[in-house]
Amino acid sequence: MPTTLGELSETANRNLREVISNTLMPDDAREQSVVVRQLADLVRHLQTTLESAGERPRRANPGPATHLATAQSALRRAAGRLPTLDDEIAALHHDTPLARAVQATAAVQDLIASHRGRDGNPVTPYALAFTERPARAYLVHRSAELAWGAARVAQALAETVTSDATAAQLYVTRGCLDHASVFGRAADGARNRAIEVFPLVPPLDPRPALPTDTTAGISAHLADDCERLSRTAFEALHGRGEPGLSGSDVQQLARWRAMSDLLSGRTLLHAASCTDPHTAEALREAAGRLRTAAQAWQQTAARWHRVVDLSDPRVHPKLPLPSYDLARSGQFARMPRTPPHPALITAHAHATRIGQLLYGMAWNPETMGRPVQRDAREVLADAGGLAGLTQTLYRVAATGWQLAAAMPVVVRRIESTLVTDNIDHRPSEAVHRFYPLPRHQTGRLAERYEHVMGAEQAAAAGILRTAPHTGMDTARARLDSAAHRRIRSDQPWLPIDMTAEQQSGTTQPSARAARSRSTTVAAPSRRPTAEGASPSWLRESGAPQQPQRSQGRRT
Repeated sequence: MPTTLGELSETANRNLREVISNTLMPDDAREQSVVVRQLADLVRHLQTTLESAGERPRRANPGPATHLATAQSALRRAAGRLPTLDDEIAALHHDTPLARAVQATAAVQDLIASHRGRDGNPVTPYALAFTERPARAYLVHRSAELAWGAARVAQALAETVTSDATAAQLYVTRGCLDHASVFGRAADGARNRAIEVFPLVPPLDPRPALPTDTTAGISAHLADDCERLSRTAFEALHGRGEPGLSGSDVQQLARWRAMSDLLSGRTLLHAASCTDPHTAEALREAAGRLRTAAQAWQQTAARWHRVVDLSDPRVHPKLPLPSYDLARSGQFARMPRTPPHPALITAHAHATRIGQLLYGMAWNPETMGRPVQRDAREVLADAGGLAGLTQTLYRVAATGWQLAAAMPVVVRRIESTLVTDNIDHRPSEAVHRFYPLPRHQTGRLAERYEHVMGAEQAAAAGILRTAPHTGMDTARARLDSAAHRRIRSDQPWLPIDMTAEQQSGTTQPSARAARSRSTTVAAPSRRPTAEGASPSWLRESGAPQQPQRSQGRRT
């Protein structure tokens, strides 16, 4: 699964607990120097995290950032009293639990920075999450947990060093980190727990779906595809991103989104065949809404049938062959060949991966013949159980909503380069087959995406309502709710009956839902061979555990 803010914080906490409980502090002064410098790096990364949350050192009413700054100064003084860093010794501590904790803490900043471009401007709607106090409180609280663990490491090291002056600085560090932990935990009541699933945005470079991939890795690749498409939608919504989407890209993107939603619905229907009746009913309802969303995308793509973008005429109606005289006189030129937008390649790979999950790795959209579905239990096992499958397919619908919200902006941006050969609206003064697209036709193209947005939101809501039966974690939906309000403030994202859940946190799943989260649902069976698919099918209608203070004497 993709890396999230909560996963990175838990990795750092787990490694710090391992340092405290299982690792003895070194006796050699050179090794102690490495530990002090690693601890200083950890505190420095915590400082940077708090700065991104708006917490900075201050003299009056000092907070956690102030105490971290003091601890950092004490660690620098302690490092100055120890031997200089030895590369050979440092290499031995490169993969220790403390080093892994430092790496995970540093990765938090990389994760947050992935939502902004080189100029600092947001590239996803989630980048603005930390402008709200509850989200910043979450960062402060997790930093406080790590500060508590770092304080225990500093104390253990202070009991080991032979120099009283060095020990004094380490005890100062311990005290400051304890204070930072106490002040940071005071923000617990206001924190937004949905920030735990704050995702990493991978580079926009598409990763094609290959038949050599494993079915167990499809869910992770689908999640990365969704983050790439989400970034593309947000940049298009704000007129940023190079290259921009063209008319050919928009038309083909709608077709691949239609296939993704249709395959997602078929996957839910297939999974419903091995569940209890109540769960199956909820899955079938969600599948029906996904099918409706697929039809909305397909109908939108059909509106582009007689429309050509002069800046990228890659998709155009079939043109007659030029006459001999026209070709000889040099008045004929072939259509330019332009590369597709990276988002189009990602959308193609996204649809292919859903089909591979359902039909096997040999499947692709161009395969002829009727596909044979894999065993439903194998599909669920590869998707991470029923809860994992619904979470993945929810992201498909949520990303489709973001793309549909951005498409009207794209249409208005490229309006001046759109032409058509539709005879129904051809002006009488036109002298060529193609003429500029009338403004009312451009408006109809943009309005069509409103229907797609409604269908995708209904599909996402239908999947979310399966949570009591499937055990699906709705934290990402709560994060999306805040992000999508910045895109369309008049269209709340969560269903009305889940508003209370957004305030109180994730509901407790039933025993049936807990069983559905298990990934060990597959029984040994033979996979049927995939026969492929025909393209014509698109016409178918808890608080973290804190480390315990070590009772043994460290030497």
